[in-house]
Amino acid sequence: MIITNSDRGTVLGEAIEVAVTAAQRVKGLLGRDCLADGQGLLFKGTSSLHTFFMQFPIDVVFMDKQGKVLKSARDVKPFKIVIAPFRSYYALELPVGSIDGSSTRVGDRVLFLEEDEPDSRIA
Repeated sequence: MIITNSDRGTVLGEAIEVAVTAAQRVKGLLGRDCLADGQGLLFKGTSSLHTFFMQFPIDVVFMDKQGKVLKSARDVKPFKIVIAPFRSYYALELPVGSIDGSSTRVGDRVLFLEEDEPDSRIA
């Protein structure tokens, strides 16, 4: 999946995985040494994220069902908890620097693009 910031014309990630199953959601990024530029992990329906036992810091973006950015957290270190804001539906974990690199701000709209459907929005 590709996730773009439609307000800024930038890309948050072009190799985004979606945590669908309970096992994927629990595991998250555990066991990985890093996230390469362009990679990320998207969660649906989450109220918080933690970085317990992770090996590296991450950027986190929380969005509502329409893809509006509600909160961002930069450079979240291991062993931290990040609480999602009210109305949050999506949480996106990205490599550190992705938020600043894409100029993403609270209030921006993001698009979730399937690789075979270039103009689709997932809701």
